[in-house]
Amino acid sequence: MSMTSRERVQAALRGDAVDRPPVSFWGHFYERESTARELVDATLGAQRQYDWDWVKLNPRRQYHAEPWGVRWRYTGKPAEKPVIEEWPIHGPDDWAAITPRPYDRGAFAEQIEAVRLLRAGLPAEVPILQTLFSPLAVLREMVREPAEVRSHLRSHPDRVRGALEAVTATLTPLARAFLDAGADGIYFATVDWASLDMLTAEEYRLWGRPYDLRVLAAARGAWFNVLHVCKRRNLLFELRDYPVAAFSWAATDPLNPTLADGLRELKGAVMGGITHDELATRPDPEFFVSEYQRGLEQTGGRRWLVAPGCSIPPTTPSGHLRAVKDAVEATRLIPERSR
Repeated sequence: MSMTSRERVQAALRGDAVDRPPVSFWGHFYERESTARELVDATLGAQRQYDWDWVKLNPRRQYHAEPWGVRWRYTGKPAEKPVIEEWPIHGPDDWAAITPRPYDRGAFAEQIEAVRLLRAGLPAEVPILQTLFSPLAVLREMVREPAEVRSHLRSHPDRVRGALEAVTATLTPLARAFLDAGADGIYFATVDWASLDMLTAEEYRLWGRPYDLRVLAAARGAWFNVLHVCKRRNLLFELRDYPVAAFSWAATDPLNPTLADGLRELKGAVMGGITHDELATRPDPEFFVSEYQRGLEQTGGRRWLVAPGCSIPPTTPSGHLRAVKDAVEATRLIPERSR
């Protein structure tokens, strides 16, 4: 007898034997992410098509900063990213205006409702992750270019620290609200910041870690919290002690740790193994099936959740995703007689 999706994910997180590795993919629905209902309907449509083992809700990235005045313009076309139109930080003095916001109003309330709607629309056996950016990553959404935040960290640290405190105070109860609404865990994303291309390890220990851990403390007790460390040259192993069940990163990037490295160095499960940014450009799905097979060789199918290294392009051919899903489903890790 095969496992349910929930049983499979939970077993993978514990490092127990699974019938096959759990698998899921996610990406933006640019034309359908501006309301909770549209986002959930698009997400449920994808789930009906692929039957993933867990569903990561993938909201518009700027929702985290909208309560502070960030606005983006959408074209309405599925493959076109929105463009920023309004942002609150134009100089170092503007950080003083970043004060705590209600966690249950505006865009935050919309995302709480999205979790409720998704939970109601999914079978109980399918776990849900809700996306939450780290406080430092939220500050990045308040400027035109991310380098401005880095510059202000170094030139006006006290002003930026006040904004970080305000954002952290807002996100902490929001994390708990997502769990109360039905999420099984928080997908906590560092976005650009936990990378040597943006900050040194020492700088992240000062500007990232204390605020990250306060938000994650609010989600403590959830069984499926995930840390997603974006970008190449990442600081994954600097964050190895974060209180999460799984670590997600672009494990196929040659400048990042591999899945095998992660299994050696991390206490939790590893999530990833499929190159995300080439899913829309490579014509042959066998490339991604081969990546799955390499991941299986590195992990033996234990403590591994098959996933993209980050959000996949909206133009990803469905055949690529189906090919990976079929390869995963053809895997037999527990003999039938042992189940």
